[in-house]
Amino acid sequence: MDKVNRELQKKHLDILVKNKGFQFTDSFFPYTSGQIGPYYVQSEVVMKDAQDYQEACSDLTDKIHYISNLDNIIISGGESRDWIFSNIVSINLDLPHVMIYKDGRTIGVDIKNKNVIHVADLNNEGSSPRDLWVPAIEKAKGRIKDIYFYVDRMEDGVKVMKDLELNSNSLVPLDKYAWNYLEEKKVITKEIYKNLKERGETKESRKEWVENMLRSEKGLETLANLLSNRNSFNKGIKILDKGYPDLSKELIERLKKEYDLDFLK
Repeated sequence: MDKVNRELQKKHLDILVKNKGFQFTDSFFPYTSGQIGPYYVQSEVVMKDAQDYQEACSDLTDKIHYISNLDNIIISGGESRDWIFSNIVSINLDLPHVMIYKDGRTIGVDIKNKNVIHVADLNNEGSSPRDLWVPAIEKAKGRIKDIYFYVDRMEDGVKVMKDLELNSNSLVPLDKYAWNYLEEKKVITKEIYKNLKERGETKESRKEWVENMLRSEKGLETLANLLSNRNSFNKGIKILDKGYPDLSKELIERLKKEYDLDFLK
């Protein structure tokens, strides 16, 4: 990973904030994986403003141009949010583009024996590059060494990129510097800032934060509310079954006792 350009990081944090790309809570949000965290980020919001969209794609283009060798290169993007960035970046670089679908199909230029740079919207757990995009590129006989994200949550996906032996870069790493900046700008409250800091940047600190949060009155209440609403019920069950099965028995016992959720097993 390259050295972080702090001015670009701040610039694009401002763009994300301006376009309401963040949601924060002093409790937790359920993620699609079954894990939980204190914030959501949506990078596609840059499209709300034409100038911001142009800046995002232009700065991502410049970063790729500065770091990577562009000889015999094809730009790829995965279905479907990656295409927000990858298509424009390929045009900016005057390079061919290939669209990768979740079912493994590739549409665009033939990538056989070509070097591919993948451009993506967000690095979270790294599951899409690991399970979808890299296998599709390799199946089509392409080669991939570099991947670029607009936003990197700096969580489990960082290690996944290393395991895949990919050079990973981003415009907006969501590290402690980012949270310090947003707290100084009064985008987040001191309580939310404390929540983000306590969660930390290591797997161990995130595990400790999760356990403390789900065992707290605030966290348990949030989980109970998810399970009590038919629209969010499956998200709550996923937290118990997929996200944190080691805590499941303890949490279910408390949910039954404190919130009368006797339907839980």
